[in-house]
Amino acid sequence: MVLEAGYANTSGFRKVVKATILIKKKDGMSDDDFIDHYNHIHAQMAAPVLLKHKIISYSLTYHLQRDRTIMQDIMKGKAQLLPYDAICTFIFPDYLALARFMYDKESKALTMDHQNFMDDSQMKMMVGDEYVVIQDGQKIA
Repeated sequence: MVLEAGYANTSGFRKVVKATILIKKKDGMSDDDFIDHYNHIHAQMAAPVLLKHKIISYSLTYHLQRDRTIMQDIMKGKAQLLPYDAICTFIFPDYLALARFMYDKESKALTMDHQNFMDDSQMKMMVGDEYVVIQDGQKIA
């Protein structure tokens, strides 16, 4: 099994493992409460466990009512938006680091916290390497 990042005989890939998780907030939770819990409780619990497993980057992108309204205004009501409230992005150096994080006993506490702010049954994941075309305002590939 290959655990390295990247694709053989290619260039332009970062040679990282990027896990993108689509998140739905818990039914009845306000956008403000969702952001507050995710940023100040869950993400803060996750940070030390992720750092232990050599995380390169961990970020949250929100797609809440304000964002949906803005995009529908920009797209004149024709935006085909995903039915998710946040995207959680992890970037690891390789699949082994990702696997070690996922199976770390401290990660279990993170999973238990999901019930406080998200709907686990709606969570979707995509994992792979990232091909970078423009970085820091410069075309690189």
